[in-house]
Amino acid sequence: MKTYQTGQSVAYGVYASLRALDVRYVGADGEALDGRAGAQYWRVPTLLMLALAPVAGGLFVIAFPALVLGLAVAAATRPAWSALAGLADRRAHLAVVQWQPTAAYLRPPQEEPPAEGAAAQSDAQPLADLEREVSARREPKS
Repeated sequence: MKTYQTGQSVAYGVYASLRALDVRYVGADGEALDGRAGAQYWRVPTLLMLALAPVAGGLFVIAFPALVLGLAVAAATRPAWSALAGLADRRAHLAVVQWQPTAAYLRPPQEEPPAEGAAAQSDAQPLADLEREVSARREPKS
């Protein structure tokens, strides 16, 4: 079966491309075949088109209500789906496990914080030094 490329000059008829899912009608001999870039088209015989026309019309009549119903359901559920997807996106980082064994086990040991009594003693020494310095400056010099 002969194939035709987009832009090629072709005879009157109907041309179809199965890979591009495209059907083109050429109205006069010698016209260029318009279509998708790089697509290959086959000429469909006129008698075959006449035989398939009632089948295509019947499929459209049967499938149209299902298409409308499917699109209506999709339009109605889109806001709910967007809300759920947004909620999942905001919480997705909570599900990621970030276990880092090198950071947990190979880090040098940290100094232990001083006990409460030791902290109070270490804070008291600079305070006592400051009080002595202040009292020394307050005393009148003779």
